Amino acid sequence: MKKAFLGVMLAAVLLVSAVIPVVAAEPESEGMLLFHPTLHKAEFAFGLEGEGNVEAQNGAGETPFWVDMVNGEYYPDGGEGVYVAVLDTGLLETWPFYFGHADIADEWGIGFTHDVYWDPVEEEIVWGPLRDDRGFITGDLNSGHGTHVTSTVVGYRFSTETADFIVDGVAPKATIIPVLCMDAWYVEVPTWYDPDGYVLYAGGTDEMVAAGINYVADLAEREGIKIVINMSLGGPTPSAMIEEAIDYAISKGVVIVASAGNEGYDGMGWPGAHPQVISAAAGGWTEQWLVRPPQTRWWLNDVSEELGTEDYWGNNWQMYLEDFSARPNMDLGQKSSDLDVTAPGASIVGPYKSYFDTYVGYYYLWGTSMAAPHVAGIASVVLGEYPHLNQYQMEFILKNAAQGLPLASDGAWVYDPWYGVYHFEWFGTDYGAGWLTADRAMARADIFTRGRFRA
Repeated sequence: MKKAFLGVMLAAVLLVSAVIPVVAAEPESEGMLLFHPTLHKAEFAFGLEGEGNVEAQNGAGETPFWVDMVNGEYYPDGGEGVYVAVLDTGLLETWPFYFGHADIADEWGIGFTHDVYWDPVEEEIVWGPLRDDRGFITGDLNSGHGTHVTSTVVGYRFSTETADFIVDGVAPKATIIPVLCMDAWYVEVPTWYDPDGYVLYAGGTDEMVAAGINYVADLAEREGIKIVINMSLGGPTPSAMIEEAIDYAISKGVVIVASAGNEGYDGMGWPGAHPQVISAAAGGWTEQWLVRPPQTRWWLNDVSEELGTEDYWGNNWQMYLEDFSARPNMDLGQKSSDLDVTAPGASIVGPYKSYFDTYVGYYYLWGTSMAAPHVAGIASVVLGEYPHLNQYQMEFILKNAAQGLPLASDGAWVYDPWYGVYHFEWFGTDYGAGWLTADRAMARADIFTRGRFRA
């Protein structure tokens, strides 16, 4: 049975990943390969035998640079009353340790998967029908991608031998609904089929992703709640099944955000490339790696409130667009308007584990997967104040808000501690409307609701 795969969108262009390669395409299928994480270990986790519920130092969480870049610290109650459904690899089994301070709707958590096995009669790999009893706990073969994405939205507990505190999220009071629609499978096969005697798959089928979207849509209607879907996933071709589910969810009042993709000028991935989806490109802060004593964790550095000012390196603005961040490709039928906004997606620190690894730690990750939860978090902050907004109104508001912070046209010099100095370049249609911040989004939502703008 042929299955189309969607992969978690993580770039692999800046750092050499330690992740074991995963075969993600069935030999006779229309395969969509899994994008491997670009990552580097930040610090070792400590004390995982405990529960979460740790109080942050001085009664408040620490603000990381990526939350500071979108001014999320202005909204400590951001996302209250709003749900963010993270359609991803589920949550690691140790999620209570990281998210004990947050609201995780585990009673609504769900997982979709297939049974995958070798059929000795047909002599082929068989994909069974869709199952909805998988549960949302990440399997041993899979990665901590969904946990890392969740940590950007609601924050997480950072615990090492020398520190124990809460790292703030973009929308700390949002409620997370974990929906597993990305899984991993180990299939034993004859050596004539594969010399290793097994095949590994990691990713998700169209059926899995569509089922997750439809589940959230029905939940929103049944419970009368406002939900933002975050999809940090995608592939190189559109799926009619997934797009149908997207349209159904939008009709039920769900707001949908997705990664733009990590293929640079080769084009955006789907579902992010669909015009009705709010898509997120990935950028970063030019000054992230500056050492500012006494701060030893550079990712907690304070970001200038004026991103459109000259930085330490002489760049005229303090944001840049990552070269892996997907741009609209006209040869694929993509329009410049299909890419919506840019948000932080470079060296975002959070809890993560690699494929086939039992160790969980804190990692810097790069990818549009990391940008999307910033946008979803900001959307939930806006919905907390203006719950009547629908998908198209939200897209209009976010794009209008981002227009005030276009990225500089002359590129940027950026220092990377592992590979030195890079010069990133981009054009005016490469980053969507501009850089998105929560305060600008709230201001535009206020203007919109008072009737000065029309979608």
